Amino acid sequence: MGALLTRLLLAVVVLLAGTQALVPPFLAARVAESLETSLGGVPVQVRLDTFPALRLLTGHVDRLTVDVADMVVDGLAVESLRLEAVDVRMDVPGVLRGEAWRPQADDNVTVQAVVQEAAVARLVRERLPVGVDVDVRLTADGVELFGRTQLLGMSVDLTVRGRVAPDETGTQLVFVPEEIVVGGQALADWIATGLRQTYTAAVDLDASPVPLVVEEVVHGPGRITITGRPRSAG
Repeated sequence: MGALLTRLLLAVVVLLAGTQALVPPFLAARVAESLETSLGGVPVQVRLDTFPALRLLTGHVDRLTVDVADMVVDGLAVESLRLEAVDVRMDVPGVLRGEAWRPQADDNVTVQAVVQEAAVARLVRERLPVGVDVDVRLTADGVELFGRTQLLGMSVDLTVRGRVAPDETGTQLVFVPEEIVVGGQALADWIATGLRQTYTAAVDLDASPVPLVVEEVVHGPGRITITGRPRSAG
């Protein structure tokens, strides 16, 4: 009797170890494949963590991590996007049929995206009026545009300082100029109002393959880090 129980226990241990080693990577690969297809071939990496792994077969995921590289959102190149979800319910049969996983309204999901200075510079140059040439610098204090512009028929030095922030709905990223310096002199607000419209730019996050609601934008040397949640997650 004791030997039989021992063999049964060993069989259970082997089964648990086997499912723990095989099931999470298998399902993670299926989720990654379906997401890559829905995102138009953008590289995706997925990690699933659940213990015991047999719970995955019932659709329960303790933690899901999705990493997306080199994604473009409304003309803005995003270097990396990481989605982390905790205590997720997953439609396993749907995933096995090739359906893309999407966060649900009651899932606990956070998203973090990183945008490099070069990507911001490209977007700014594309959206400024013809004839306005600026360089872009990202620092912990915000965004600085500097270059030259035409004023009353003369070419003068220009510096625009501001910050990237979410709009009131969180569905757009907006660069809002806070200070405009022309020829070394900061312009008074009543003069700068019209120019601010020229240098204000927005990125529509509804255009993202993962529509976002932005909660925080952190500026740093050479990059901005955007934190939020998928719009479908509530």
